[in-house]
Amino acid sequence: MKRFNIIFQQYIQFYLYGIVVLLFVFIFTSSPFILGLIIGMIGSLINTFTFEFYLAKAKQKDNIHISTGNVWRYLIVILACCTWYFYKDYINIIGVVVGLMISYVLMVLKPFLHKE
Repeated sequence: MKRFNIIFQQYIQFYLYGIVVLLFVFIFTSSPFILGLIIGMIGSLINTFTFEFYLAKAKQKDNIHISTGNVWRYLIVILACCTWYFYKDYINIIGVVVGLMISYVLMVLKPFLHKE
């Protein structure tokens, strides 16, 4: 679990920096795309946490059931899209989708970023 905390702290640091920068940009521009990107990045942060948590559990030697938390990640994506649906005038769906894709890009690139 210690390795999980180290890896996730690196991810959360980048996510939080990105969210803070986007919040400042949103304060000055009030862009629906930036608001969608913020919502998507928050969903992406939760998706990354879920994936890393289930991956750490799957690596345990006494664990028979292997899962990557797909159901939880899908629910987060549905929740982000429902947020867009109810606030269409204020949130851009393209921003939400781009923000959500960040976690999937990290999942694909993770083996290349953390070679042991």
